[in-house]
Amino acid sequence: MHYDKVRAMEKPTQEQLAELRKLSREARVPDESEIVTSRDEAERRIRDLKDKRWME
Repeated sequence: MHYDKVRAMEKPTQEQLAELRKLSREARVPDESEIVTSRDEAERRIRDLKDKRWME
């Protein structure tokens, strides 16, 4: 459990940031990679953007 808390606080990976830039561009929303502060937040936003893409 402690590992999950530590991981949640880690900065997003370069791969996550690149994915967020790509998905933000495709979804025509502001660049989400500029505002995420943790890996978990990046994962949530990636998932949300992918869901949005499927809805359009």
